[in-house]
Amino acid sequence: HPYIYKITFTTANESSALVIRPFSEKGTLKDLIYKAKPKDPFLKKYCNPKKIQGLELQQIKTYGRQILEVLKFLHEKGFPYGHLHSANVMLDGDTCKLLDLENSLLGLPSFYRSYFSQFRKIN
Repeated sequence: HPYIYKITFTTANESSALVIRPFSEKGTLKDLIYKAKPKDPFLKKYCNPKKIQGLELQQIKTYGRQILEVLKFLHEKGFPYGHLHSANVMLDGDTCKLLDLENSLLGLPSFYRSYFSQFRKIN
């Protein structure tokens, strides 16, 4: 799918998995929002709320549509994707591409699991 970030190499055994992707100079959607460089340390990139900027309306429309299209594609294929957040959306030019699709295959809980588990009616 054009909105899924490619994987260069994968391997797994009984206790771990390794996924290698190409490095992106632009970084993730979170890097764009925080005006951060992908190679900077985490605390330097994301712990200064004064650097946070919003996106332009056209960017929101474009990125939102691309993310919804890939989520629809995954849903139609019966593939769960519970790790949607700005750090799992890679920017490739003016295109958004999802990362970490393998998390559900590896049995990792959804990013939002702690929020869902608060509600008794949701299994």
